[in-house]
Amino acid sequence: MGSVMNLNDIRVAIDHVIEDAPLLYDLSVTTPPPDLVRQRTQDHFNTSMPDSHGRDFSIHENCKSVIVWNVFSRVAYDYHYKNDFLPKILLYLNYRWGMNGYSFGYDDYVLNRKQFAIRSGSATLAKNSLVFHEKFGLNYKIELILTNCEFEETTIVDGNPHYDNCLGCPAPCVTNCPMNCKMDFELVDWEDCANFVDTPAAFKDLDGICRICQTSCPYSEQLKSNILEVNPNYGTRLNV
Repeated sequence: MGSVMNLNDIRVAIDHVIEDAPLLYDLSVTTPPPDLVRQRTQDHFNTSMPDSHGRDFSIHENCKSVIVWNVFSRVAYDYHYKNDFLPKILLYLNYRWGMNGYSFGYDDYVLNRKQFAIRSGSATLAKNSLVFHEKFGLNYKIELILTNCEFEETTIVDGNPHYDNCLGCPAPCVTNCPMNCKMDFELVDWEDCANFVDTPAAFKDLDGICRICQTSCPYSEQLKSNILEVNPNYGTRLNV
């Protein structure tokens, strides 16, 4: 080891695995925050919320980089890309570069995805406590790939920079919330939101799951409209 990889190498590998699937994505890369090495994960945006599965997770000290896989998605629930494509991508990456001493792993969805999207420079914090991607707005999902590789394109953004257009915006993402959740760059009423969205009844109709705080954002919707002009199949539910 010792050489620095290029993020385009990862893109070529992902494209090889997903082949012709209508999957629009963006890659960014950062380093693990020092406070997450050998320490318990925390949600730095909703400080009263427990970590995603009530589990502890420590990033190993050999982890040099976190690749942020931002996948354009305009539906509430679609993890086909995570459950089907991601294991194959990890398998291919380890096969392709394992002989060079590189390894690629997964956190089992424990780490805070928003934190890494911001830290990698691909997103900023929006008023509704979601993160606004520079290309996809609020219409995307985030995955992480942990690796001992180092990259030319590594970006480290400290703090939680806010999305500029949120400042001074009348915030339809907040005023249209059916649960009247308080949102000021932090989802204060996260329990109200979770109790409304994360229910067995809601998941009987995947297209009916609430996304109002996303679809109410005019800046995000404009980005989505631009993408769909290129390919109307982008962002649909892949496993339907």
